[in-house]
Amino acid sequence: MIKNILVALDASPGSISAQTLAIQLAETHKAALTGIGIVDEPWINSPEAIPLGGMAFVVERDEQLLIETKKHVLELEESFINSCKTKGLPHSIIDVMGVPADEIERCLVEYDLLVIGKDASFHFNNPTPPTSSVRQLIKDNPRPLIVTGKALPNQDKPNVLVTFDGTFSASRSLHMALLTGFLRKKTVHIVSVGPNEILLKEQIKAAAKLCQEHGVHPHLHPRVSENEASKILLEEIEKIHPSLLVLGAYSHGELNHFFWGSCAEELLQATDTPTFFFH
Repeated sequence: MIKNILVALDASPGSISAQTLAIQLAETHKAALTGIGIVDEPWINSPEAIPLGGMAFVVERDEQLLIETKKHVLELEESFINSCKTKGLPHSIIDVMGVPADEIERCLVEYDLLVIGKDASFHFNNPTPPTSSVRQLIKDNPRPLIVTGKALPNQDKPNVLVTFDGTFSASRSLHMALLTGFLRKKTVHIVSVGPNEILLKEQIKAAAKLCQEHGVHPHLHPRVSENEASKILLEEIEKIHPSLLVLGAYSHGELNHFFWGSCAEELLQATDTPTFFFH
């Protein structure tokens, strides 16, 4: 059950989607919502090669950038507060300075869920997603998180797609999605991909049994294939049109290095479907 949601505030398109989705989740789960605004002061003041006589210019430039960044973050926080007030949601703000991923990890102890845009850099630029902050948070944080893209596709549909390869990481992600209520009253599809049909059916049957114990009766999609898992999963996303993708570990053949593996990165780059992670 979700009681408190933390959403990372940034100006990127994915971060705007993250705020929209976090508000929807807070309404659905009757949860409190906190926005975290971050000024990445270490990045602004990071050392660099300075030409002779250029120190004064660099200091003045960094001071101005810090002032402008604080102003942008304050605007994001005010917009978030107004959106929550409009919806009548209990809300609060955390205002911090430091390395974004580190500050989020530190704060997450008090929350059930993080929602963050895959392009969140907190530098008010246009990085290629997933950013380094998002990569770190997927691999190393104490709570589940949902990563969003610039759009929120299929939010009017009840479908959820769960990837499952039988590893401990996949099992943890599925279990946490059940415990937090994200699969309740949803049409759940479990997809398992690999070259061994017998193994696929065994592991997907175990995942289905866990779901059934929680009152969820999933549709099963064992896909026997030696192709890259990301390609098969993208095909299933196109067929099922999920509103949420639950991404645990995913193996191809005997590999089980999904976090952080190429399959996860390919899926995050290729689809804007909100993606649930729990490492």
